[in-house]
Amino acid sequence: MLTERREEMLTVKQWRLAKEKSQQEMADALGVHINTYRNMEENPRKIRIGQAVQIAKLLGVSMNDILFTGEATKC
Repeated sequence: MLTERREEMLTVKQWRLAKEKSQQEMADALGVHINTYRNMEENPRKIRIGQAVQIAKLLGVSMNDILFTGEATKC
C-alpha cells in the first residue's frame, strides 16, 4: 500500500527565521544589497538557480526546500 506523506513547505523567510539568520546576514553572505534579498523573500519565483543553491547552503536545507516553497508553488 502506498501512503502519501505530506510535509509542510516553508517559505524562504520561514527557513531563515528557523535558522536564526537576519536578512542582513543573508544579504551579506549572498553578496547582494539587503533590498535585493528582501525581494527574494517576497518574490521567491524570481530567485535564480545559483541564488537558490547559495541560500540552501547558507540555511542548511535542500534546493527543493528553496525552489519549492509554499509561496513559490502557489498557482
